Amino acid sequence: MVKQALFLEQIDIPKEVSITLGKNHYIEIQGPNGKVAKDFSHIRGIKISKENNKLIFKAHFPRGTTVALANTIINIVQNVIKGVTTNYQYISKVCYSHFPCSVEADPQKREIRVVNFLGERAPRTIKYDPNELNVEIKGEDVHFIGPDKEKLGQTAANLKRVCRIRKKDPRIYQDGVYLYKILHGDELIWEIK
Repeated sequence: MVKQALFLEQIDIPKEVSITLGKNHYIEIQGPNGKVAKDFSHIRGIKISKENNKLIFKAHFPRGTTVALANTIINIVQNVIKGVTTNYQYISKVCYSHFPCSVEADPQKREIRVVNFLGERAPRTIKYDPNELNVEIKGEDVHFIGPDKEKLGQTAANLKRVCRIRKKDPRIYQDGVYLYKILHGDELIWEIK
């Protein structure tokens, strides 16, 4: 296999977005929909610089793993740039067959509660940061809205995980909160049909 001498990729920065590079690969991206900070201190062998409204990723004599890591970071930064210009929206559905349950969001306590899940008296709760994402409950749908795909996906996964059923047959008790749709603005990215 031929060794690659130089890995060089550039991302165009839109006019309404500002990017600040900090020490140790700390990137702060700010746009009309908010500010997202990413810490890439774990990367080695990749230089990130900013010149003339372009973000430049450079690596000399990279290995295959370094190229893969650089492409992952480029995709993360591109997703954040899209998110700070137009918000992402993750939509989960509250499903139940035995006991009617509901979801409540409390931004003051920074938590989301699943009430009356399987008839339990104590609500199941997860923590979230209302500064990073909005939670809206519309009927049986829970909408997670914000600029950072990773935070939205992790919050939706935490809500699904807290509804995990133990000591019951999961084929019969299919109660829970499940992610079924992802939107970028009004554009549909992913949906379960």
